[in-house]
Amino acid sequence: MVAALPLLMSCGVDAVNSAATPRHTAAIVEMDLVSETFALGSSVTPIGAVPEDAASENFLRGGEVFLSVNVTGASTAQTVEVQWLAPDGSILRRDARVVAEGTKYVALSSGETKRWTPGAYRAVVVIDGRRVTEKAFGLL
Repeated sequence: MVAALPLLMSCGVDAVNSAATPRHTAAIVEMDLVSETFALGSSVTPIGAVPEDAASENFLRGGEVFLSVNVTGASTAQTVEVQWLAPDGSILRRDARVVAEGTKYVALSSGETKRWTPGAYRAVVVIDGRRVTEKAFGLL
């Protein structure tokens, strides 16, 4: 029994440390997020925000482009939509999410861009049926 006590104690210490680690990691992740309300990036975090190192206005064709919307200030549930527009203004794709009150970020995707041609594109943000803003970006 005495020999097993240090083993049991070390298990408890590991459990405490591993439980503390995710909170610490989450705090670091939140510090490294783009501070814009509407951010474009090549990836998003698990909470739906664009990390600073993934933010850009130009992307390589093939992968996805993400638009993250900071909805922290929303007082009710809302529908957030992005319309991905081609250089000629036609809609290539729509992506929409119903966002519950209390949500911090919502991430929307262009889908794969391998069939898109290089050029200037736009992501138009529509919240509850009302056009709010647009973000220009380029595909290389």
